Amino acid sequence: MRRSRAIAVVSLAFMISSGILLMFSSPASAVPAFGRRYGVTCSTCHSSWPELNSTGLNFKLSGYRRLNGLDMQPTTPDIDLGAGALKMPSVPPLALIASTGFDLENIRRRAAEGTRASQTGSSLDLNSVSLFLAAPLGDHLSAFFEFPLFETHAPDNDFPTGPSGANATDITSKRNITRESEVTGFELGKAMWNSLLPVSILPPDSLNIKVGVDQLPTGFSPESNRLSIVPYLVYRRRALDLLSPIQTDDLLANSNQADRLNRIAEPQIQVAINGLFVPFGVPMDVGKFESLVVDYELGVTNGSNNNADPNTQKDFFGHVAVRWWGQRLGFFAYRSPDIYDDSQREDASLLNGGIFSGDQRGNSFSSFGPDLTLSLEPLDIPVWLQTQVLFDRESHPTGFRKSFSWWGGFTQLNGKIPVNAKFLQWITAYARYEWLHGDRFDDTTVGGVTGPVKPREWQAVAGLQWFVLENLKVVTEYSRREFRNDESTPVHQRLRDSFFTVRAVFGF
Repeated sequence: MRRSRAIAVVSLAFMISSGILLMFSSPASAVPAFGRRYGVTCSTCHSSWPELNSTGLNFKLSGYRRLNGLDMQPTTPDIDLGAGALKMPSVPPLALIASTGFDLENIRRRAAEGTRASQTGSSLDLNSVSLFLAAPLGDHLSAFFEFPLFETHAPDNDFPTGPSGANATDITSKRNITRESEVTGFELGKAMWNSLLPVSILPPDSLNIKVGVDQLPTGFSPESNRLSIVPYLVYRRRALDLLSPIQTDDLLANSNQADRLNRIAEPQIQVAINGLFVPFGVPMDVGKFESLVVDYELGVTNGSNNNADPNTQKDFFGHVAVRWWGQRLGFFAYRSPDIYDDSQREDASLLNGGIFSGDQRGNSFSSFGPDLTLSLEPLDIPVWLQTQVLFDRESHPTGFRKSFSWWGGFTQLNGKIPVNAKFLQWITAYARYEWLHGDRFDDTTVGGVTGPVKPREWQAVAGLQWFVLENLKVVTEYSRREFRNDESTPVHQRLRDSFFTVRAVFGF
C-alpha cells in the first residue's frame, strides 16, 4: 500500500511537471520528411502522430506518392534518372524520431506455494533514437528504411509486457529492475513496386508488390504507428510465454534462438502483394467518408522475425478490411507449419535442462480474428474505438503430443481534445483494456514437465499526450498488468506489474 501511494505521488508530480514543460516550450520549425517533401502538415496523414488515419493508410499503400487518389508534386522537383522509371528526391528523404523521459516500475510476484518477491526500478532514459529514410523513387518504385540508432529497455526486451509465466515463478529475482541501453542497427527495410498492371486494366495502387523486412498487416500496428507506448499483448505472446516455468530467453539462450522465435509483433522478412480499390467509384473517392474502400495484403514469410530462415517451412499471412463512412472492419490470419527449428528443440530439451521433449516434432501455429474501428469523426467528433480479437493455437508447444489454445484481444478508446493555445495544439487521451485466456495445459501425462497451467492475463493502459506541435509531444502513460495461473496450488501463481512513464517525443 505504501509503495502504491508513492507511485501515485510520483505520477502526479510528473504530470504536473510535464504541464510546466509545455508552458515554457518554444515552437519548433522542423517537420517530418513527407511534410518537407510535399508541404503538408503531419495531421494530414496522422490522427495523432504516429497513428495513421485513413488518408495516411492510402498514402502508404500508394508508395508515398498519392493523397486520396491524387498525384502529389514535391515542393522541389525530383531528379529524373530514367524517363520517370527512376527518380532521386532532391530534398533528402530523412526523418529522425527520438524519445526521452522517466520510467517507474514495480513488479510483485507470488509463487504457487505462496512465497512472494518484489522489484522496483526507475530511470531517466534516452528511450530511443531512430533514423527513417522513405520516398518514392519514380513512377512505380518506392522504399522505406528504419535504422534504430539507440534504445533503452528493461530485461526481457518487451518490458513491461515481457514473458509472463516464468516471471510469476521467479521469486528469487533481484530487488532492483535495471534497464539496459544498446546501440542497435537496421530494423525495417522494404521496396515496393506500385501498380503492377497498366491503369487500363486495374486502377492505380490496386495491385502492388512489397519485398523486404516489414511489420505484418495486423489490424492495428504492433510497433511504429501505435499511439500508446506499451505494446499490445495479443501480438506479442507465444505459448512458451504463458506456459513455461523457465523464462523464454533463458530457455532459448543459445545463439539468437529467442530472437528467432516467431512473434506477430516483430518485423518479418516477407514478400507480399497489397493494394486498395473503390468497388463503386473512382480512385479519387478513397478520401470520402461515404466511399466503400477495400484494402488488403497477402504474403509469405520465413516466420523467424528479421532473421534468415532456420528451417524449410514458410509462413503465410493476410489481412483484408472494408472501410465505409469512417468505420473499418477487417480480418487477419497467420499460419505457420512450424515455428521452431531443430536447434531450438534440441537445446531446450529435457536433457539440456529445458522443457521440450527433444523430438523434432513440428509445432504448427495459427492465429486469426477480426478487428474493428468505430469512429465519430464523420460527425466532427474526434473520438474513435479500436478492437482486435485473435484466436491462437500451437500444436506441440513443448514437443509432446499436447496442443495449446488461447484467445485474447483489446479494446482502446481514443479522444482528441482541441486546445489551439500558443504552446499547446491539442491533447489526445486514450484508455485500453487487454485480456488473454488460455486453455488448461498439462503435458506431464505424456512425459513432459509442464503443467498443470491455465493462464490468465489482463492489462489496463491509460495515457495523455500533450501536442506542443504536430511533431512534438509530451506523453504520460500508466499501465497495470496481472498474470496468474489458475491451476497452480495451493494458491494461484500471480504477477502484478505497474508501469508509469513520462516522455518527450519529437520527430523532424
